[in-house]
Amino acid sequence: MNSKIGRLKDELSRAKERLTECQARVREIERQIIEQENLEILRAVRNAVTSPEELRGLLERIQAAGPQEAPPEAPYEEKEEQQW
Repeated sequence: MNSKIGRLKDELSRAKERLTECQARVREIERQIIEQENLEILRAVRNAVTSPEELRGLLERIQAAGPQEAPPEAPYEEKEEQQW
C-alpha cells in the first residue's frame, strides 16, 4: 500500500510541475498579446496623427475621458492553486 501512496505522490508532484509550467506559458502569452495590442495602438496613432497639435488634442480627449478600469487579474490561477 505504501508503494501506491508513493506513486500517487510522485504523480501529484509531476502534475503540479506541469501546472506551474502551463501557468507560466499562459502569463507569457498574455504578455505577448498586450505587447501586440500596444504596438497596434501606437501604429494607429502614428498613422492617424499628423501634427503635434493633433496629438496634444488626442491626448487631452483621452485624459478627459478619465481612467479606464484595469483588466481583472487571472482568477483561474488562484482557482487552480486552491484545488491543491
